[in-house]
Amino acid sequence: MSPNKGPSIIKYCVITSTTALVLITISILPLAKKAYRWNICFENTLRWINEKEDSLEDWNLSAKQSLAVGVCNGAVYEPSLK
Repeated sequence: MSPNKGPSIIKYCVITSTTALVLITISILPLAKKAYRWNICFENTLRWINEKEDSLEDWNLSAKQSLAVGVCNGAVYEPSLK
């Protein structure tokens, strides 16, 4: 093994691992943004449900959270009147 091979291998490993980390970070960013928006939707929906407590007073926290999850996932929507 030549004496110059060690530093070049280390340099290659550092460049390769740095490139891999950058590519992983770039691929995760859209998922992180979507998760952030979903969490905001969940918090706002749960806050809205708690404000309308009068009609939902017999619901427990799990039921309210289930409704909020359904709303944020698009399964529940407010119907429009015809």
